[in-house]
Amino acid sequence: MNKEYDNYINKIVSNIGLSGKKARRVREDLYSSLIEKQQITGETNPYILMGDPEDIAEEFRENIGMESETYLEYKSKLNILGIHHYWYEYKSKVSIMGIPLLHINCKPMGVAKGIISIGSVAIGILAFGGISIGAISFGAIAMGILAAIGGISLAGLFSIGGIAVAFGVSIGGLAISKLMACGGYASANIAIGGISKGVISIFKQSGEGRYLFDNSSNLKEIINTIKEVYPNISEKIINIMEKFISLFLMS
Repeated sequence: MNKEYDNYINKIVSNIGLSGKKARRVREDLYSSLIEKQQITGETNPYILMGDPEDIAEEFRENIGMESETYLEYKSKLNILGIHHYWYEYKSKVSIMGIPLLHINCKPMGVAKGIISIGSVAIGILAFGGISIGAISFGAIAMGILAAIGGISLAGLFSIGGIAVAFGVSIGGLAISKLMACGGYASANIAIGGISKGVISIFKQSGEGRYLFDNSSNLKEIINTIKEVYPNISEKIINIMEKFISLFLMS
């Protein structure tokens, strides 16, 4: 057995308080898990591959009743803990200002913090996770400074989601933004949706606003109104809006 792995596993087993056959079983499973992770990632440091020995031992003590379980029950609990395949953490050796370039943490409710982060909770420039926070984020709940895509998404410039909120542009079932929103229900200065509320409101079922257009309205008339009401919007943004509105009118 690799000496570094052996010392690492000894710390886990001694913290659990095992001996005899059960200790051997734990050693074998932990060693197999370390080898699997090493082959996948190329990383050799056991602390990076699996985490702090005391934390792992604590998980065993809290979740595994060692005194009466059968071996199959024990193996099943190991799988629940994620020791073999699901309990995975990786940090790249490359870092920027002490922050790893890539951090993957697939432990239950594990927090990943990196330039690129992937985990149950992910925090980074580019974040992917159940809950993600970053400049650009993707997740069930996504919060992005620039952009966010998720079930619930909150962003500065651009968001897409079931519920999408942004300062710039939002697209979703429920879409709310300052500049432009497009969705089943849309609320923004320029709102496009089944039900819409805005200064300029383009709608199918109902709309509220100063300038109202249903989905049979003329595209050119709508664009001219936007230019008149918001003369400072750049031509590039106007072109993007025109494409969105055109698709909406044709749908």
